[in-house]
Amino acid sequence: MGDMRGLSRSQALAATTVVAAIFAPAIFAPAIFAPIAAAEEAGIFRIIELKGSSVKWGSPKMGTGAAITYAFATEPVVFSEARNCRAMEPMDALLASSGVGQALYEAETARAFDAWSAVADIEFRRVSDPDAADILIGAQARPVGRAFSNVAYARSAPGAVRPLEKSLICLNPQQPWKVGFDGNLEVYDLRYTLKHEIGHAIGLDHPDTTSQVMSYRYEERFTTLQAGDISGAVALYGNKQKLMVETQPPQTTGGIALSPAPEESRSPPTLALP
Repeated sequence: MGDMRGLSRSQALAATTVVAAIFAPAIFAPAIFAPIAAAEEAGIFRIIELKGSSVKWGSPKMGTGAAITYAFATEPVVFSEARNCRAMEPMDALLASSGVGQALYEAETARAFDAWSAVADIEFRRVSDPDAADILIGAQARPVGRAFSNVAYARSAPGAVRPLEKSLICLNPQQPWKVGFDGNLEVYDLRYTLKHEIGHAIGLDHPDTTSQVMSYRYEERFTTLQAGDISGAVALYGNKQKLMVETQPPQTTGGIALSPAPEESRSPPTLALP
């Protein structure tokens, strides 16, 4: 991913939309509270900051959950204010050139979203209407680099944390793509790439370390979200909660209790920029 282009900090702060390119220079986030500050200081994860504010979906409060929709581009579309993914189109040509079927692509995308919802309080739901989706995924109409994301926040809601309004994820249709790891770092795995870009789309930036899915480089060294990825998602959206049914409930009380989900994810490989 050596040809991947990113924004400098000053460019990003001047933009009307937040932009995050896969494995691009990181944008530093403010210390929202002590645990986050300590983790970021250690370089484990980093939160996107735009004009002094962090960004996330849902309530503009760190550590709160969100329900997010996503869709696939079904026709050419232009976002005139976007810095990345300004012009997008359906993935048909990209999938055909890489020999990936539509059903497999959609399944890999769903698993990429599942990786994040498995570790933090985020619910992703696919919708059919691209205009109504919070996150739109498609191919670049003007191919460059490998993959990029663009996030736009609510400019009418100033504060330490601003709610996101739209995220775009776009892949280069002129690059080859694959499903799974095979050691060839010149061809990127779709699920891992999408997992990385989804991280940007929900508010995460590149950390200092190279040992996370959100790191700058594509390496194919692990297939699951790492500790920093999980910590960053939890800092933004809180711990994943799930209902657990007690097999032997007490005689006087009910049998459903809330318990944190295990810190594990079904995420794919790792992306690297030489």
